Amino acid sequence: MMWFRKKIRSTYDKQLIEELMRAKETYLMKRHLLEISYDDTGDLEAQMKLAESIYFFYISEAKRRKVSLLSVR
Repeated sequence: MMWFRKKIRSTYDKQLIEELMRAKETYLMKRHLLEISYDDTGDLEAQMKLAESIYFFYISEAKRRKVSLLSVR
């Protein structure tokens, strides 16, 4: 039964890292768009803040589960 839990945990750890990387790309893209935008109505800033909070949530979850890129490979 332990091997089954370990297999499931490693599968979810890989998914967490993939989501973390996607969230990082999204956050950096939105931040870059906000930096280069000339006229912002506030919508882009709100999207950037949302992407930032999702990214930091995934980082805290990875820290809590003690997951890193090296442990997943």
